[in-house]
Amino acid sequence: MNNEQRPVPAQVDVAIVGAGVAGCSIAYQLAKRGKSVAVFDQRGICSGASGRNGGITGTGSALHSDAGEAIHALTSENFGMLQDELARELGDDFSLLVTGGVDIATTEEQAEFLKAAVEVQQASEIDVEWLDGPQARDLIPALSEHVYGVEWKRNSGHLWPFQLVHALANGARHYNAAFHTHTSVQRVLASNGEATGIETERGTVEAGAVVIAANAWTRDLLPDLPDGAIVPSRGQILVTQPVGQILPMPFSTNYDKEYGRQTHSGQVLCGGFRRLDVDEGLGLFSEDVHPPAVGGIANCLASIFPKLAGLRVVRTWAGLMGFTADGLPMIGAYGENKGLFVAAGFNGGGFSYGPATGKAMAQLIANGRSTLDLGPFDPNRFARGGASWDNPFTAGERNNPKKLSLEA
Repeated sequence: MNNEQRPVPAQVDVAIVGAGVAGCSIAYQLAKRGKSVAVFDQRGICSGASGRNGGITGTGSALHSDAGEAIHALTSENFGMLQDELARELGDDFSLLVTGGVDIATTEEQAEFLKAAVEVQQASEIDVEWLDGPQARDLIPALSEHVYGVEWKRNSGHLWPFQLVHALANGARHYNAAFHTHTSVQRVLASNGEATGIETERGTVEAGAVVIAANAWTRDLLPDLPDGAIVPSRGQILVTQPVGQILPMPFSTNYDKEYGRQTHSGQVLCGGFRRLDVDEGLGLFSEDVHPPAVGGIANCLASIFPKLAGLRVVRTWAGLMGFTADGLPMIGAYGENKGLFVAAGFNGGGFSYGPATGKAMAQLIANGRSTLDLGPFDPNRFARGGASWDNPFTAGERNNPKKLSLEA
């Protein structure tokens, strides 16, 4: 009988809700530190956003200058762990390719934004560079002549999401963590100001600490989160037939709203265009594909890379991300009950945060503090100041269509 089929334990040191990249990383890091850990998921390992993900990873962000240092520290730790520490400990390379990556400007406005972001990042000694149109086409010859330029980020790459998440889960199992899949968690239990465990559809589990790593479903278990602090957001992706190498590195465009890469098999993957989905994909729990969004993705891909215009689309899919009101993840202790923690709301960037989030959360739970700065990611920030919707990933989608990137 495997872990997933066993009765739920009566008691553990830490109960984790969610078996994506964040939950599996936290489980691995805690189990490695000697904690008894049980992980619960309403579906399976890597069955949510982590398994419907583009697999792009890297350091930093051009979108959050105020939190830039903390973001760069956490994502740099993450990128380093993938290349060294985790690869060595788990005996897996996760099919990681360190290729660099580009943010593509298809409008003057995007170009000015990226130029300014590059200056800010370079002042902090972050390894990025602005390349104008001709320089960008020297780097990626397939780029359209209409591209204004790119932010070239050398510390970026891509990996196979399932490979990483299952490696983390197997690493956690090696240290006796138990996974209970297809097991819904109904609520967090608390008493006398402390989280005491969880109630599942298969029984109650006592725990010294509870971690909510349920991403889009976080508010189901933390109903006191302010409205809009974290919401589900449906993202959609297409993948083409295989082709010879055209894209040497991952790309994003339109303030990270569209993104893509060429896989190891030669297929080209591209996602985005939530603005053409029902209600911009926000607040939806359905994982259905919405054809207008897929059409926008295909047009975007062909517009930026004209050589890809004739490729056949072989598959499309949708997944639910957790989007926060300010575009930053929620990582840390939550609320008034001691022992309750959150790691969610990665806004589509979980593979740039997840492994390092596991280390930071394990340090926080086991030692009472993390060596990484988690201040900007405090899950309680919305309760202190409200949750006005100011997420740069979705800002201006519906109300400013003239600012959108290349479209027919």
